[in-house]
Amino acid sequence: MKLIAAFSLALCHTISSATYASDNDEDCQFNPTVVIQSAASAIAETYVLADKAQSVSLALSEMASSPEALRLCRDSQSFAKLITEKIRTLSGDKHFYLEPVSPNEDSNNWIAQWRAEAPKNNYGVKKLELLPGNIAYFKLSSFHTFENARQSLAAAFTLLQHSDGLILDLRNNGGGDSDTATAILESFVDPTNPLPYVIETREKQHSPERIKELPWPAYGTQRPMVVLINGRSFSASESIAFSLQQLGRATIIGSASAGGAHMMDAPQTLPFSFEIGIPSSRPVSTLSKELVNWEGQGVRPNIETSEQEILQVALEVLKK
Repeated sequence: MKLIAAFSLALCHTISSATYASDNDEDCQFNPTVVIQSAASAIAETYVLADKAQSVSLALSEMASSPEALRLCRDSQSFAKLITEKIRTLSGDKHFYLEPVSPNEDSNNWIAQWRAEAPKNNYGVKKLELLPGNIAYFKLSSFHTFENARQSLAAAFTLLQHSDGLILDLRNNGGGDSDTATAILESFVDPTNPLPYVIETREKQHSPERIKELPWPAYGTQRPMVVLINGRSFSASESIAFSLQQLGRATIIGSASAGGAHMMDAPQTLPFSFEIGIPSSRPVSTLSKELVNWEGQGVRPNIETSEQEILQVALEVLKK
């Protein structure tokens, strides 16, 4: 499985003003035209949807020398935000991002910040409690690397094992490491049956890697469970909800999720200490001929309800 979010740092570059976006602007820190053209080329070569990759690359190249981009040659953060929004608009894919990186400015790197804050966020294990009727409530805020998160997850699943039903809350969960998400999914499904999707790149399809042995007690397939989602459930959290729904293992409750199915390898380094994250693979359902995955439309809940009523609805479903 691939990482939904991974990063590598590029070295800062110091170059002469003759190579800047404007020969008359000695205060420019980078050349927007070169960065945009490099991003466009990377998208054409890498994006999982080959046809769309070409159209996105061409449209992005057309703004390489636009005044809108050139005027931001002193502001790498604003430039990165502008180009990210442009690529996401052109592609309809929320996984794309472009950002400046520097070994001396980790505060500018959202992935570095996310990882640095992981311990105090208990590696995504946000809340665990036992509700009336011996129903367990388990909230996950994100998925950190399997190696880092396994201890917290093992403790949580150990506490869950004696409950009679489960509410898995993935609302506002923006995703993260797909290996960790797969391990959590494996805790609720039959390990002898295939998962309900394959992974597709431009070149091939392959079955997702299975977890040979979970480092915690599996919750199993017999006890009832519901999964809570909303418009801020994204990426790896959507993969769990989608898979459990496809398998008929859980009732999905809430509102449609954000719609980010595509998956990414490590970001690619661009000139002038920028990097770009490009989705290079996608899950494809093996159980539905009509529905490839949840890209762009989100996971649709079995029961749609408001945030105010969602827990009550979940409890009612589990008590039936």
